[in-house]
Amino acid sequence: MNIDALNLFMRSTELGNITAAGRELGLAPSVASHKLAKLEEYLGMRLLHRTTRQVSLTEDGALFLPHAIRVLAAVDEAYLVAVKGKDVAKRVLRVSAPGSFARMCLMPAITRFLHANPKLKIDLILSDQMQDLTEIGIDVAIRIAALKDSSLVARKLGCDRRILCAAPAYLQAHGEPTSPAELVNHSCILLGDEDHWRFVGARSHKVTAISGSLRVNCGESARLAAEGGLGIVSVSQWNVRPSLESGALVEIMPSCVLEQTRDIWAIYPSARLISSKARAFVEFMIAEFQGDF
Repeated sequence: MNIDALNLFMRSTELGNITAAGRELGLAPSVASHKLAKLEEYLGMRLLHRTTRQVSLTEDGALFLPHAIRVLAAVDEAYLVAVKGKDVAKRVLRVSAPGSFARMCLMPAITRFLHANPKLKIDLILSDQMQDLTEIGIDVAIRIAALKDSSLVARKLGCDRRILCAAPAYLQAHGEPTSPAELVNHSCILLGDEDHWRFVGARSHKVTAISGSLRVNCGESARLAAEGGLGIVSVSQWNVRPSLESGALVEIMPSCVLEQTRDIWAIYPSARLISSKARAFVEFMIAEFQGDF
């Protein structure tokens, strides 16, 4: 059985597209389609329903997929043992993640993962930068972004839902806005290069210009500034949850929904040889979070 074809089948189901999966593996669309057809011929079953835009699993494909994943994991384990040896240092998983997210959400999950996998070690590198993962030797990167690079192998962990918050002292001094239009009269804490907030309206998107006395490039710093009464902040729900529970911040304008443009991803540097340790880590995180932040 062709291992590359199994990998192509697995990625096609994850991406919902044979061409995209083939591109990750360096295959032309016609070659990718041929490989999958040969795999189906070898197995004597149809694995995927194909349309011009996407693919989906057949009943046989759904039954076969978990076996394919186990085969790929076994091959990778065999490679690790035979080629790289059993040195414990080889079992180190290098993970990169944004500092705030790692401290508030990822560390409890990593702790549970290591308890469940005592033979593994993790090197956790805290970074908010979109770096070349291969160049810096990262197995898995957790990133909060709107992904644009189709060459990345990415699995979605959840949505980065953002809400508007302010400190009770700020609202007492300046009043509480009830609509996006009123934000022009308030001090807003700016994150990154933002100069407006986009709201999802009943009929259209509403864009509101914002300004304030502080601009930061870190969501945790923006939250702390809001707690200090500097103004209104657009902040990730996972970031602000402890502050809401303690009363340091309160959510404002809950009926005015911010447009959500970012998700939380686990990213591999390459699909050609995804290690079993990296695959196990990502599958564990997907099960841990289940899209809920």
